[in-house]
Amino acid sequence: MTTDVARPRHRFSGDGWTLEKYESEGLTVFAMSGEFDFAVSPKLRQIVGEHPPSGRAVADMTAVTYCDSSCLQVLLGLAQRLRDQGGRFAVATSVRAVARPISLLRLDELMPVHPTLEDARSALDSRS
Repeated sequence: MTTDVARPRHRFSGDGWTLEKYESEGLTVFAMSGEFDFAVSPKLRQIVGEHPPSGRAVADMTAVTYCDSSCLQVLLGLAQRLRDQGGRFAVATSVRAVARPISLLRLDELMPVHPTLEDARSALDSRS
């Protein structure tokens, strides 16, 4: 059995943002930090396409300071693909600039928002 520490992590970064993808206890985590805007969305789409999760995934956006609609659209596409495959997706953040647009646009029906990664994991586990 491979421990989470020994599992590969994929790290990507650009001007003002980083994204790290890793597996943790059967959950794919996309740990994001910085600003995700229109200039970043093509790279985000590419990363998610090249490193797709299966089953359960969380976008850990607790360190994201800004996320525009183009990046939310990428995450929504990921959530829909997982849902179509019988998987589940959630967002972890308490950052108002991220959580509020998700709520206002009613995207939280497909990608529910939880304040922490642990809360998102628990919610996904309870829906098993």
